[in-house]
Amino acid sequence: MDKTKTSFLDTIYHLRTIEQVILYDKLITISKEEETDTVSFLEAEYEREILEYPGIAPKFNTAAGLWASKTVYFAVQLLLHRAHKISDLALLLPDYNGKMDASAILSADLCLRFLPQIIAEMKRIDPEDLVIPILEKHLIQFHYSAIGFEIDTEKMNYDIVSVDDCLRQLYIDRIVHRKAVKFAQSDFIKKQLEIGFGDYKKIFWAQL
Repeated sequence: MDKTKTSFLDTIYHLRTIEQVILYDKLITISKEEETDTVSFLEAEYEREILEYPGIAPKFNTAAGLWASKTVYFAVQLLLHRAHKISDLALLLPDYNGKMDASAILSADLCLRFLPQIIAEMKRIDPEDLVIPILEKHLIQFHYSAIGFEIDTEKMNYDIVSVDDCLRQLYIDRIVHRKAVKFAQSDFIKKQLEIGFGDYKKIFWAQL
């Protein structure tokens, strides 16, 4: 089997199944066939995850899932293979230009949840790496995937979280599970926590 045709899918597969990064080649062009296979894999992963989601989960967003998987894949490539040009970054790590809704956020999270650890490793190697602010900007937009990690929470917008019951409950659950105190400081999140905890807030989370 030609590994240059499977390295992208294999990397995402191992990231999702064993939470480890395994690369087979340096930066390569991802074929349409491999994009299609990766989207099919991620959609199956999404359908498996939503069985545990509260309420009615939004449908899988193909564009967001693919964008996030490519973002994480190329971020790892740029982490491990340092000989990249500044001009390459916009091409390899473009902004997400699709519709932003709960479907996009949860579909992208399948892969973006691993991005904070990648950024942390980049900072350890080279805090001045120009890849870092690009990836952090992506996480600010998809901040559900950044819960519990160091990021500028002042720039976050909660409009999408507020209008979708499933995403809102998942967001609060992840904050509580990770004891993400910094993420619990906005007025919107504080209100949601108060609704969830009621008079027992100090029992469940004494730091708040």
